[in-house]
Amino acid sequence: MRNRTPLVRPPRFAMGGGAADAFGGSGAPAVPVPTSRRGREIAMQYADDERGRFTERVFVFPTFDPLVPGGSQTVGAEESQTVQVMSNRTSFVRLVALRGILKFSNKLPLTGLELANLELRLQINGEEDLTTSGQQVNPASFATLFSQQTAPWFWMACPPRLRVGDILQATVTNTYPVSELSPNLTPEVSVRLVDDEWWMALYGGDYDDDEGV
Repeated sequence: MRNRTPLVRPPRFAMGGGAADAFGGSGAPAVPVPTSRRGREIAMQYADDERGRFTERVFVFPTFDPLVPGGSQTVGAEESQTVQVMSNRTSFVRLVALRGILKFSNKLPLTGLELANLELRLQINGEEDLTTSGQQVNPASFATLFSQQTAPWFWMACPPRLRVGDILQATVTNTYPVSELSPNLTPEVSVRLVDDEWWMALYGGDYDDDEGV
């Protein structure tokens, strides 16, 4: 077992969120000399990337209906949408980042409380929740996750490894108290998925080099 230095710093350190260049603005790293099995694999991945084969995708959840105020106990205040994980050539991907925005409000001008009253719950295969209190499911607000102007995407420090075919479900709730002044809110949610082998080549840690040269 030997420690391997990642080729680039993870994008969560770059700031700027989705606008951050995958290679830090310096172009792709030099292709390693393929003297080992791993070197050949990475060289093939670089070649695939140069030919335009996607190693990273932005998955946009289907359009949400306008959510009425009232919270999860109110009909029409909560809605779930799903996307299915896919990849070009690997069996696993990494969920590296997610993003939620307010797409529309029927009450203008905005008050600044809209993102604080949109709550997100993200599940994998209807089982694992990415927001919790430690004992149970606890949705997080868009304001908590996505309101930083310098880094609007929420970058995972340890991106979950997903199998191709897994189902991601996003559930959004409008928690505004019910009143004549409370707005209907239309959210949009996206996730960024990167092929696992490509992610490991760029940002990964230790690996077994027994098959070396």
